[in-house]
Amino acid sequence: MQNKIIISILSGFILVDVLLIYLALTISPIKLRRNSFTYQYGEEISTNVVDYVDANPSVLESVKLDLSHVSTEVGKYQGTIEYFGEKQTFEILVVDTVKPKVQLKKVQWNIQLGQTIKAESLIKNIEDRSQTEVYFYDEKSKQKSKSKSYNVEGSYIEKIVVEDEHGNQSSALRVKIVVEANKVLPEINGVKDITIKVGEKIDLLKGITAIDDLEGDITSRIISEEPGDYQIVYTVKDNAGNVGKKVRKVTVVKDDSD
Repeated sequence: MQNKIIISILSGFILVDVLLIYLALTISPIKLRRNSFTYQYGEEISTNVVDYVDANPSVLESVKLDLSHVSTEVGKYQGTIEYFGEKQTFEILVVDTVKPKVQLKKVQWNIQLGQTIKAESLIKNIEDRSQTEVYFYDEKSKQKSKSKSYNVEGSYIEKIVVEDEHGNQSSALRVKIVVEANKVLPEINGVKDITIKVGEKIDLLKGITAIDDLEGDITSRIISEEPGDYQIVYTVKDNAGNVGKKVRKVTVVKDDSD
């Protein structure tokens, strides 16, 4: 009877040892903390094994982390851990869900009829980790435009949005644009008094240029007139109806060589 008890006890110990050996061979001492890890675009991706693996410190020393296929750009990537030949894979997601933070230079702008104003020129500062673009945004038509110009005087309330390359949009910013008539006269340059000989030909437009504050070079629109005997009048008109005018004195003298 005693022998049977001893045999039973020994059998029990053997069974426990076999079970422990089985568990040691089939259950990994390392475990992924989760199957997927998410990072914001621009955030540093951890290369520390402990951030991905749950295991004893002594075991962690032997775990190899492979992030060679992981990029910092937005996307889905695969990482790997290895422990004595046993490999486990996990997913790393790089996402951008942060809206740009924007600050206006000022809330009111005064421009002239026909003048083009760019949305980006109204922005003082943008905080975002990716490339951005600035638009005027029309909520009714859902249209976005990088610049605007106006053909009618008045005050306009516009909304500006900043969108990054991953589609995140800032909150709409309101600006007031006051449009006034252009009253700046075009400027005619190069008009000087000259002296010519009788019968000498002269190009009255040679060296004469005209510049408008909005339209730039409008020399081609210059018209020369002769209201008096020896005066040449130059005029130029911009799209706003402003007329620039300069008078040139021409003195005709006798050719002594005749």
